[in-house]
Amino acid sequence: MAAQRPRDILLVRNGDSPLARQACDRARGIFHAGGYNAVFLDAPSATELSEALTDTVRSRAAHVAAVVAVGGDGMAHLVLQVLHEVGQQGVDVAFGLIPAGSGNDLARFCGIPTRDTERAAGRVLRGLETPSQHMDLLAVDCADGSSHVCATTVCLGLDARVNARANRWTQIRVPAKYAVALVWEIMRLTSRDYTIDYTRPDGARRVADRRATFLSVANTSSYGGGLTIVPRADHRDGRAELFAVSDARPLRLLFLLPRLLLKTHENLAEIALEPVTSVTVVPHGTSSGPTVAHGTVTRSTSDPETRTEKLPPHVAHGDGEPLGPLPVRVRILPAAVRVLF
Repeated sequence: MAAQRPRDILLVRNGDSPLARQACDRARGIFHAGGYNAVFLDAPSATELSEALTDTVRSRAAHVAAVVAVGGDGMAHLVLQVLHEVGQQGVDVAFGLIPAGSGNDLARFCGIPTRDTERAAGRVLRGLETPSQHMDLLAVDCADGSSHVCATTVCLGLDARVNARANRWTQIRVPAKYAVALVWEIMRLTSRDYTIDYTRPDGARRVADRRATFLSVANTSSYGGGLTIVPRADHRDGRAELFAVSDARPLRLLFLLPRLLLKTHENLAEIALEPVTSVTVVPHGTSSGPTVAHGTVTRSTSDPETRTEKLPPHVAHGDGEPLGPLPVRVRILPAAVRVLF
C-alpha cells in the first residue's frame, strides 16, 4: 500500500499579533477545504518559537507537508533559520508564506498577495500540488561566530543603521518608520571606509577599499517595506547583488531617494551594482575578517530592539533583523530551500 502523503500544514505566528491570529483563522478554512490540517504554532518569545518549531518538524517530519510563516519578513526569517538547520540534517520541508506583518518585502517580491489571506493561502495549496520550486538564500557569518540565513537583503552600511533605528520605533508602522528613520540617519550621515573582498559569478575575485554610505548584499529587490535597490533581482539565479552608494552629501542622498522609489537609479554615478557569489566586508579599524562558524544557526532574540541596543556600532541586519557585528562574510546558497510560491 502506498504511503500516505503528509497532510499537516504548520502555521507559525506571533501569538501577540491580532493580524497574524486573524490570518491563521482565515487560512485554516482554505487549507481544510484543500484536504489539509492547519496546525497553529506560537510561543511567548522568538527563541521559544524557534525551539518549538524545530522540535515539531523533527518529530513529525513524516506528517508535515509545509511550514508556513504567518507574519512579516521577521517571521519568515525565523522560520527559514529552522528549515535551513533541519535541512542540513536531512529533513526537507517546504516553506510557505502568508503576509500578516510589517515589511513584507519577500512576499511582494514573490508575488504573494499582501492584503488577501485567502489568495495567499491558495498559493500555498497550489505549491503543494505542483512540481517543487526552490529559492536561493544568503548565508551570513558574523564576527561573533554566529551564522544566519536570509531571504531578502543583508544590510551593512547606513541601511543597517536605519534598520536598527526603525526597529526601536515600535509604534510606527512600516514603511513609514523606515522612511522616517532613513531621513533621520541621512541628516546625521557619516560615511565609512570598508575593505570589500568579493567573488563574481565567473569566479574572478576582487578586493577594493571603498568609502560608502549604503552597502548591502541583495537576494531580492527591496527592503524597508518596498524601497527597491535591485530592480532586476532574481532569487533563483545562484547569485546575489552587491549594492553600494558612494560617499555623498546628505542633500544629494535625499535627492537620490525618489530615484530609488521610481527604480531609475541604476545608472547614477553614485550607485554601484555588482553580481557576486560571496562577499567579505571589513570596516576599517576592525579585524581582518569574520570568525566563520560553519553549520550553525544562531536564532534571533525575542526583542529586536533590546538586541540592537546591545550590539556594537557595526552591525549587520538581514531581513530587517539584527544579525551580528561586522566584519561579515555573505555567501549565496543556490536553491537552498523548497518554496510554495
